[in-house]
Amino acid sequence: MSTSNATSTIVRSLRHQLFRQHRQPRTSVRAIHASQSRSAAPDLPVFKAPKPITPPPPGPSSTQSKLIASLRDSPALRSTTEPYVAYGATEDLFKVCASTCNYTVETHPAPKNDKGEDVGQGTGWWFETRAAGGLELPVTFNIWAQVMFLHMYIITTRLRAFPKEHVRIWEQNLLDHFFYAAEDRMAMYHGMAAKGVRNKYLKDFWQQWRGTLLSYDEGLVKGDAVLAAAVWRNIWQASEDANIDDISAVVAYLRQEIARMGRVTDAQVTAAAVSFGSPAEVVEPFGDTRSPWMAKAFTEGDLAPLREGAKA
Repeated sequence: MSTSNATSTIVRSLRHQLFRQHRQPRTSVRAIHASQSRSAAPDLPVFKAPKPITPPPPGPSSTQSKLIASLRDSPALRSTTEPYVAYGATEDLFKVCASTCNYTVETHPAPKNDKGEDVGQGTGWWFETRAAGGLELPVTFNIWAQVMFLHMYIITTRLRAFPKEHVRIWEQNLLDHFFYAAEDRMAMYHGMAAKGVRNKYLKDFWQQWRGTLLSYDEGLVKGDAVLAAAVWRNIWQASEDANIDDISAVVAYLRQEIARMGRVTDAQVTAAAVSFGSPAEVVEPFGDTRSPWMAKAFTEGDLAPLREGAKA
């Protein structure tokens, strides 16, 4: 055998031995791991999927109930929600006021009276003819507003019996609904398309409303004579042609409705479960006797201070 062949044989023999030595430990390690896995497998615990937990039914929580009760009684929460309650309730209360009389203007331009006011067609005791048992007041925007003010005043006397902190917001919302209705009529019946013109009239009505409150309040305190003067100035616009019997009937109606409104509950007022009686059914205010002064005509001396008071 040549030297090169012997060398090649020796190298292959060494490679074979080294390969066997290298393979033997790895094979034994795999065998050990495999045997351990097979022997340990039967002893492993078996885990089962947990059952879903059903939550208990919700029950009353004393803590939650106390929190809700405290929120209801919170002044901050009441101040947030009450304007919405007052707005809706006073809207219905104003509708009760508006049901007492109404008017429309069907022709354009509308006919005018001697004061230059638009004249419409009215319904209700205040505008009905005397033949129909009504007062036959001029069917104008200003007279309608004064009749609304009279009925709003009746409701206002009842709103004043609310707790002090609630009175102002209810009174203001009631007045706001009058302003909405008045502005609609200005645009729809009287051709006041400009917002600035309507605002001017609304400011005047606000002043008139303040005067109405003061004059009727004074009449309730000082007596029917003062109250009659206030009714005459507001409803009849201090007209010298006013009928004293008509004025006395309105005074009696005003007192009757204020007394009746005082008998309704707060819950009825807030639900707008109120109504007005018929002025035509007012009991004769004078009873069986009547002062001869009722039939006495006004003199110029009597009328002069009244005219001055009406201008003021």
